[in-house]
Amino acid sequence: MKKFVLAAAIASTLFLAGCSDKVDESTLTNVVQTSQYEQPNLGITAQTTPFAVKNLKITKVLLDTKTDYKAEVSYDLVANKSLDEFKSSMKEVTAKSQAPATDTDTDTDTTADAKKDDMSSALHTLKNNLAAEVMVVAFGAKYGDFKAGQIVDTVNETVSLKKVNDQWVKD
Repeated sequence: MKKFVLAAAIASTLFLAGCSDKVDESTLTNVVQTSQYEQPNLGITAQTTPFAVKNLKITKVLLDTKTDYKAEVSYDLVANKSLDEFKSSMKEVTAKSQAPATDTDTDTDTTADAKKDDMSSALHTLKNNLAAEVMVVAFGAKYGDFKAGQIVDTVNETVSLKKVNDQWVKD
């Protein structure tokens, strides 16, 4: 029950941060985390991402209107898990991934259609495995053999946001 209440509190905080009229460090942390360090199409979600944005500070506001926001920020990029743990989690994600569903009529399914579906499935699996492996190699090349809890980088960048459907998103 405590976990449910905590999860609900976190979810409502994140929702409110994304819908706020005023951009603050919490909103920026949320947007930077989801837009740069989570890639759901590759299986890198809030649960599997190896990195977290921590200690974000706004160093200079460059633009602040009702629909646009631009600021220079600084933050620590902290490893949530080690490179080996990330590699293992990506292998689990790719093992679970399946080819997209196809609309085939079972009465007219032929051997050619079955071979086409098998090829599509094999190509989809190959693409996911390759993308996962590339992400692991890229993170390893950029940040080395990082360990959980380690600050792998201190990032200074300019972040531009645009308000879309009452939410701030990276521009």
